[in-house]
Amino acid sequence: MLSDYRHWLETELKLLGNATHNAYSFGQAAMAKRAIERFDQEVEGRSTLVLVKSRIDAILTALEQLSEGQTSLDPALEALRTDLQAARAHTA
Repeated sequence: MLSDYRHWLETELKLLGNATHNAYSFGQAAMAKRAIERFDQEVEGRSTLVLVKSRIDAILTALEQLSEGQTSLDPALEALRTDLQAARAHTA
């Protein structure tokens, strides 16, 4: 999905770059270029994982049950739980 978005931005940049005689197209091309640069900065060093809401809920429930049975979760699992909770709140 993200690679499709980046590809679309590149396509728009190429399309607009061919029409630089028009001031509006030149501005749009500059905007597309900045969008690609910003996109690359945002996703650098990250992996994208697409989960349906029900899967997020199931994982959060499993992590909650795991934390109840132990005194504390492994820091990596705690970070995962925090990230999933934030993602879930963002999609709610």
